[in-house]
Amino acid sequence: MRSFAFTFFLLILAAGAALVAVLHVKDGSLDRLLGSQGAEIGGNLYKFETQNIHRIHLAGNGVKAECVFEDGMWRIVQPWKDRMDPRVANLIVQFTLGTKVVDIIPEGKIDTAKAGLRDGTIGVLIEDKDGNRLANYLLGRPTLWVEYDKENDRHDSTVFIQPLDEGRSDDTYAGTGDIHSLFRDGFRHLRDHHPFLCNPLLLETVRLKNGEAEVLLSRSGEKAPWRITKPQELPTDVNAVTKLLTDLFKLRAKRVMDRSEVTLPAEETNGRQRIAIKHFGQAQEVILEIMPPASAEAETVYATVSDRPDTVFELLLKPLASVPTETKPGAPAEEEDDDLVSLAELPDTINDLRNPMLTLLNPAAIQGILIHSSTGPEIPVVREQGRDWEYQDTAGKMQPINYATLTRMVGTLTQTRVADFVTDAATDLTPYGLDRPSISLRFLAFGGERYEFVFGRSLDGTWHAMRAGVPTVMRVDDTYVRALATQPWEWRRANPWSIAEVDVSQVERVTAGKPPLLLEYSMIQQSWKATQEGKDRSAELETARADQLLKVLLGLQGERWLAPDDQEAKNALASPALSFRILADAYDKDAVKTGTRQYILRLAPLATTPGNRTWVGQVEGDPNAFRIDVETIQRLAVDVFGD
Repeated sequence: MRSFAFTFFLLILAAGAALVAVLHVKDGSLDRLLGSQGAEIGGNLYKFETQNIHRIHLAGNGVKAECVFEDGMWRIVQPWKDRMDPRVANLIVQFTLGTKVVDIIPEGKIDTAKAGLRDGTIGVLIEDKDGNRLANYLLGRPTLWVEYDKENDRHDSTVFIQPLDEGRSDDTYAGTGDIHSLFRDGFRHLRDHHPFLCNPLLLETVRLKNGEAEVLLSRSGEKAPWRITKPQELPTDVNAVTKLLTDLFKLRAKRVMDRSEVTLPAEETNGRQRIAIKHFGQAQEVILEIMPPASAEAETVYATVSDRPDTVFELLLKPLASVPTETKPGAPAEEEDDDLVSLAELPDTINDLRNPMLTLLNPAAIQGILIHSSTGPEIPVVREQGRDWEYQDTAGKMQPINYATLTRMVGTLTQTRVADFVTDAATDLTPYGLDRPSISLRFLAFGGERYEFVFGRSLDGTWHAMRAGVPTVMRVDDTYVRALATQPWEWRRANPWSIAEVDVSQVERVTAGKPPLLLEYSMIQQSWKATQEGKDRSAELETARADQLLKVLLGLQGERWLAPDDQEAKNALASPALSFRILADAYDKDAVKTGTRQYILRLAPLATTPGNRTWVGQVEGDPNAFRIDVETIQRLAVDVFGD
């Protein structure tokens, strides 16, 4: 029979084994029982689960700080009571878990004072909710060693680290990374310098109030578009709203102070601004109140925010000039003052945020446009469902339209920004020239909706526009108005002629400074004959190039028709640089051949300066010249002999 003492010993042994097993399962190691083990070169100093972190204690240069993670947010409880910058907390944790050992200095082999492990030392203690220590170390000065990180192809700076964990050796380590910049200026960078803790994707409303002017941005859901809902219902400029939300997310103070340290202007002082945000599911707005500047020359202003009543922010009024700074290898990037968003950069007025287009018409829904101009006849441009667009010419006949003209005009109305919003409450239209509009565009949609937009010119020559029946007046520039195509010739098809290849018998090309080239052609026989200066050069002719030349010539399209009295085009075409004469069969209305017809095309650059890319062309007998791209000119001037 076993003795009582031996049985008791077995019970103690079993209990000890069970304790070891429990600790190993719970903590993933036996550090709590045996003490933290020394790290190896290339390894990490600490290993723990980030979700267990509850508290961070910091100490250095006579200042102690305590930060607690509760309700999904980091807060500072000492030396201030304020919100902690969550990015700083993340960087501390990332450094603690991520620093890799590059050297181990045994106890007594290093002067701790020179390593910065006495004066100027930063103490870091990380605990879980039960007060168990997850990491405890002193952060010394940076070392002279720079470690190359092959995995990320970068160089990392290193610092001295002295672990203080119970059971760990007293060795000093050189570890990668450097977070000293987080602790400068008495730990002031622990405080969240961002007035708003916001997620732009989850915002429901943004309210901007400056004096009596107030703008409210709202949306009905997280995926719904933003709209201006106050002072009036208006669509927004997507880019401007995106910039506003991004800037509010990035808005950061130059300095953060306690309310007791600052004297703020009296409540009745004029010039305060307010920016309020509300997330979906949030009961109340978070309001940023911006105080008036102390003087006209002030570069910063004070501000308070409703969910941090004891904190005052010093915000930039105007952007600062950017000055590049050098960052040490491996050091975390610091947010310098030249990265701060200034209040002047925020798009915060109704004109900044509203959609800057004259109309948001859907081009696919348009059935017809009636164009009226004080300088030309009325032009109907219409289509039936599923059919091509047509316009009515000066003879009253319906003709196929120039689709480039339609695209340019509708694109201008729906995609080009107006120059300015003049007023939203116009009653007297005379000052804007809109009492007797110079241009009227009436749109008919397939659903029966009708819209009219009018354009007028004030006495100083400025163009204004408005939607008929709406008191909003906008200013537009001359380029905008020129794109409206109010003359019948602007709607002509882009082809200056229509010649069938089978009818062509001759093409003569005259290039300035060169002898004329005569090409005789038969499509049926697929033959070419080339004559130049009375000499037959057919044997030298590259027929593939001649075929391509004819194809470009017959399929010619202008970029834009010009007015009959365009003097610049007339002057250029008086001395053409390139011209063509085409001889083709002619037919009567019954398709009976009546002989031949001659077509003459003249082409010239608008300027003779090197690099000019603007050419004009005109068919003899046609009152309108047209613009043509330089690439087409190059193809028309091709060397058909391959010299």
